[in-house]
Formats: sequence, structure tokens, C-alpha cells
Amino acid sequence: MTGSPSAPSRAFEWIDDAIPRYESFFTVDEHRDRDRTLAAEHDHVEYEERGESADGETLWTVTVGDGDRSALLFGAPHPNEPIGSMTIDFLLHELATNDELRASLDYEFVCMPVADPDGVRLNEGWFDGPFTLSNYAQNFYRPPPDEQVEATFPVEREGYSYDDPIPSTRALADLIESYRPEFIYSFHNAAFGGCYFLFTEPHAPLYDALTSLPEAYGVPLDLGEPERFDDEALDDAVYRLPTFADRFDARETDDDPELDAELLGGNAYDYASRFTDDVVEFAVELPYFYDPRIEDRSELDRSHEDVIREGVRNRRPILEAMKSAVDSVSEHLPDGPMAREASGVAAHFEHVDESKLEWAESAAETDRPATVAEHVDERYLRQYHLLTYLGMLLRSIDHAAMSADEDARETLTGTKAALEETFRERIGEMRDRLDYETIPIWKLVAIQARAGLLCLDYRQNRPDE
Repeated sequence: MTGSPSAPSRAFEWIDDAIPRYESFFTVDEHRDRDRTLAAEHDHVEYEERGESADGETLWTVTVGDGDRSALLFGAPHPNEPIGSMTIDFLLHELATNDELRASLDYEFVCMPVADPDGVRLNEGWFDGPFTLSNYAQNFYRPPPDEQVEATFPVEREGYSYDDPIPSTRALADLIESYRPEFIYSFHNAAFGGCYFLFTEPHAPLYDALTSLPEAYGVPLDLGEPERFDDEALDDAVYRLPTFADRFDARETDDDPELDAELLGGNAYDYASRFTDDVVEFAVELPYFYDPRIEDRSELDRSHEDVIREGVRNRRPILEAMKSAVDSVSEHLPDGPMAREASGVAAHFEHVDESKLEWAESAAETDRPATVAEHVDERYLRQYHLLTYLGMLLRSIDHAAMSADEDARETLTGTKAALEETFRERIGEMRDRLDYETIPIWKLVAIQARAGLLCLDYRQNRPDE
């Protein structure tokens, strides 16, 4: 097998025939049981427990392959994003049984299929479907940033230090120290939109091969707004994955202590770069739901700034409803990460919107005509992202009402009813105005699996290797 400076050497189309046609996402227990069974059936597969999560869930890894390089794969660093856990499951079973594939890849694969089992448990309510906008949002959970895997790796930089990793992050940090991976595949995904790719450093020879993958499965590229308005685009639907240094430098001249507090720690790349110079972190963002217009670059008779303003204006009533609800019931909410995140997230989104408006007013590029994709993204997809947190606030209120006294229960149920009306109205609007579809799980796994193998194959066969 020979490498090329301009293209990957293989396409891995055979994956389509190998992937099961999944009807649901595996639970934490199912993943753990499947991995134990796989290791018991194959001497070259190692299952190892890595301690416990904050809530006492078993953390585990599966290792396969005997190459000279090391690749670290971890799924569900955000627990509402289980596609990657399914992809790791597929890759582990394929590497265990496909001797030719394993021999062709000069890697030892160190995999943590479920990096945040505590949070995944709280998302399992939608894993069996129905796969609709409403059901996903009503069963959504995402922890506060200080309890997220890829926000709490230890960092030190110019007078700033952070060393308070959650147990899952500590386990991954230990793996990084032991294995010194040169390739890190961190499995993330979006909820609604299109597909895009992220690298911590440019990999230009891969862009054409990667961005052509989604089309083969009827999945659009995300050509709307980047996740963060100031993300660096490397190519169409390819962005540079921000590092801690990027976030630190962006806030270096900002004297807002609340922003400094949001810095927290780094991601896996930040930690791995302590030990390996030639390390890259890669991610593929994929949606569960999509509207084909997310890749429509037709120009509108409106400026990009105007579209941004409309999106921010449209989200304000939702934010106000969430803040009003929290003001009414905060004293009754349980003291846990779900209620804490749901209660405080409105202020975060307000700050994000204010920053984006300031950027839109001053950036020359927002004077150009907006595209259809940008309008759909700004007007509807970002609204849906906010509605998932509204769903989490509804769950917190409902949980509190179960054990509240009569007076508190009346306040909680009244607040919940008002918030549910906002939720139903906005979800209904999206159903009416968007022609959205749900993507089969196997297609999402195929894209992530092929994208990862393309990267691994390319890196081991680069001309300078």
C-alpha cells in the first residue's frame, strides 16, 4: 500500500455491506456487555476497567491492534451524542474479526466507547425512538461545562492553570500518558443540520475525500453558519478544532471575570500535545435530523448581518421564557447538574448572541448577501439547539414536582405548563416550515467510520513517513 501527497490511498466502500442496519442506539449496559463478550471471544482484544465515573458507573477501555502507532478513540464525550459510541462498536468488532484490515493499519487502537456513562444514562429515553425533534428535545441531557469530558483536561498557560478533571477525563489523561497517541478521534455530533469536519491542524489532502462522503449517504454538508461564528474555516465544511490556547488568547484582553471562569480546562489534544509533537485530534459532526437547504448556497435578497439579527431576535422570547421560569421555580429545583445547567444556560446563550451581534455589526464579510443555508441555520437550527435546553429545564421542573409540597407543586406545574406552550409552539413551527428527515443510524456510523479510516490510512502513508 502506497501513500499519495494529494489523496488518501483507500476509500473503504466495503463498510456499507459490513455495518448492521441499527434500529436504536445501544445503552451503556449494552455497550459494556458487547465489549466484554468481544474480548472474551478474541485473545487479541483486551477489555479493561478504568475505575468509576462520578456516579459510580464503570469506565472501561477496549484495545485491539499491534501496530507501532497509537490511536485513541472515545465516544460520547457529550452524552447526548451517541453516534460515535456506535461507530467505535462497529470498528472494534471489525478490527477484531477482519485480519486484513487490522494488519493494514499500523496502529494499536485504544478505545473508550462511552466516555460519560453518567450522562448517557440520562439520554437513553430517546435511544429507541421515535426519532423526532420533539422526543429528542424532551429526553435531552447535557452536563454543565465543568462536568464535561473535553472541557476538563489539565492545562497550564501564562499564569493560568486548571487541574480538576472529572473521573472520565482523568482516565483518558492516564491513557494519553501511557500510550502517547498520534491520532485522537473524539466522537461528537450535532442534532440538526449537516455534516462537517474538524482538525486541530490542516490536512488539506483529505478534504475532497472527506467532504464527498456524506453525499454518498444522502446526508448534506453543513454549509450554513459555523458552530462558533469565529471558527477558522479550512475548506467547505472543514474547520480547525479550537484548542485551549485559542480560547485563552481570545479572552486574554477581556477583563470579564465570568469569561475567565468559563475557560476551565483543555481538550484531549491539549493534553496529548504535552507528550507527542505530531498529534492531531479529529472530529466529524453529524446530525440526526436534516433539511436539504442546509447546503443551499443560493443568495437571498438580504445581508448576512440581517439574517443574524433575525435569528437573535427570534430566540429572545425563548430565552425570556426560560429565565422567567427559572425565576419562578429556582428555589424548588433539585441540586444536581441537570437543573444547574438548565437554569444557567439562558444567560450563556444571551451572551453568545450579544457577541455575535457585535461581530456582525463590525465584520465586513456580513455585508454580503446571506445564503439560504445560513438563513436556515440561523433561524431554525439554532432555535432547535436552544429548545433542547428548554426540554432539559422541563425535565428538571417535572422532577422537582414529584416530591414537592402542595404549594410548590402548584407553582412548578403552572410554570411547566407555560414553558410547554413555548416548546410546542416553536417545535410546531419547525415541523411546518422545515422539510426535515431523520438519518438512519447505519449511515451516520458509515460516514464516521470511513472518515476515521481515511485519516488513519493517510497519516501512516504520508510521503514524509
